[in-house]
Amino acid sequence: MDIEIGRGLAEARRLASEHRATLAVYAGLGVVVPFLLLSSEPIFSLRTVMAIAADPWAFRFGGSIAGPLYLLGIVAVIVAGAMLAAWNALFAELREGYISEIMSGMVAGVAYLFANILLSLTVGFISVLPLILLAGATQWSVADGGPALEAYRFALSLAGSWIGVRFCLAGAIMGERGSLEPFSAFAESWRRTAPAQWRLWAFYLAYGLVFVIAFAGLAGLHGAIIVSNEPGGVIETAMSFGWVLVFAAYFLGQILIPAGLYRVALPRASAEVFA
Repeated sequence: MDIEIGRGLAEARRLASEHRATLAVYAGLGVVVPFLLLSSEPIFSLRTVMAIAADPWAFRFGGSIAGPLYLLGIVAVIVAGAMLAAWNALFAELREGYISEIMSGMVAGVAYLFANILLSLTVGFISVLPLILLAGATQWSVADGGPALEAYRFALSLAGSWIGVRFCLAGAIMGERGSLEPFSAFAESWRRTAPAQWRLWAFYLAYGLVFVIAFAGLAGLHGAIIVSNEPGGVIETAMSFGWVLVFAAYFLGQILIPAGLYRVALPRASAEVFA
């Protein structure tokens, strides 16, 4: 069945209206908790990043890289778990409560995260394989790439975004089924997005561009405040709320849009079961 993007967005808005309280809870779990955890690590401070960028040779950051990487892993699991719990809550005919949803969501989230990492590593390896073979057969190196290498990277980014679109329904499918096994959901997403893949690709490019502009604008504003104010000022602290709001909007979009698209991708008789 073809996917009508307009109908999918209408379904997403309806789901948002019907499940406001639930979405607020999972936005808190998937956005606010990770934000607070990352804020506890100085390396993730925009002020620190700007200091390193301004003078990378003079600025030294003490400590091991293992701590920040470990924290990023925890945050990734929390975010994925909150997303899977939210999808499960949106599609459940009879909910079993937040505790049950969160527990199953965390387990399913790890599986979903693992599948995404495996997919990314596979696509990454296939992407660099031509460069490895070229370097092995000739004296070519990445430093010799020039415009051709940049064009190749740009083409890879477009191909990567297309692959991401083809798998965009996987999380919603796992949540609707209450499944802990991600690969069949990824396969079904690939199948269901096929009829509308190019329209979905164009939509997600535009959708991503909106958030790129929002993140870039917020980062620019935050950077200007950092340059002109002392650390820990009220205005700089208030910027945290701006970041939380933008991240929350992105988080909810990543949940609601696939959920709406998945519902309109179902045959009408099946979709009415969840209405």
